[in-house]
Amino acid sequence: MAGVRPTKLTVSKIKSRLLNVAQSSLYRLTLQVPQAVRSRLSLSNLDYDNLNLLCCEATLPGSSLTTHEVNNDYHGATEKMAYRRLYDESIGLTFYVDRDYKIIELLEGWMDYITGIDNKKQYEDPYISYRMSYPNSYKNNIFLTKFERDHFLRDHSTSGSRSTRTARTTLDYTFVQAFPIALTAIPVSYDESSILKCNVSFNFIRYVQQKKQSLFSISDVLGEGSTRDMIVNRDPTLGAPDLIGITANVG
Repeated sequence: MAGVRPTKLTVSKIKSRLLNVAQSSLYRLTLQVPQAVRSRLSLSNLDYDNLNLLCCEATLPGSSLTTHEVNNDYHGATEKMAYRRLYDESIGLTFYVDRDYKIIELLEGWMDYITGIDNKKQYEDPYISYRMSYPNSYKNNIFLTKFERDHFLRDHSTSGSRSTRTARTTLDYTFVQAFPIALTAIPVSYDESSILKCNVSFNFIRYVQQKKQSLFSISDVLGEGSTRDMIVNRDPTLGAPDLIGITANVG
């Protein structure tokens, strides 16, 4: 078959096929801070939950295939054969800085723990020594859930007295054994004020992407906490959440 012949499409068909697209602003990051790092910080469970909402930018990861050239299996042809998959080495995250600077406290504290800084007063000495922490104590999985605006909506029947659940699609990304490797300098100036942001890069071994179908609605979220945890890949050790963290990325 040489190609597809042109066909006439109605406006309704074009709308149904082309206008039902994903939005870039609807996602939820779950930054699972290792317990060893948390023990060094004075942050509450609610603080950790709010810090996830402060992630204003994230990049969905990519990967590539490493290939090997095969020559002369066919006359005059050069083929490429894949033999390994390469994952991006890091993911870049951008956070709004809250007025209590807790996001900076978290990132600096995490990196302080990695580099063995126990007493910052001692590090004012230019000749201080250091000892790096063991990797298993500062690495943990990071989750990112991509969903759409209608994820929590219910479809009502014509009578309006009953409603049905409709399957919603989500993309769940798991970044295996991630930890911060670079905190970008944060510029401040006397120019016109804007929201202060900080950029940090996390290294990870690989990512796992899963496409899931869910039947969850907003009433499910108000009912059982476990349902909300499944929607946003929330760390269950953070305690009972509120609903603000969901509606902020839905509206």
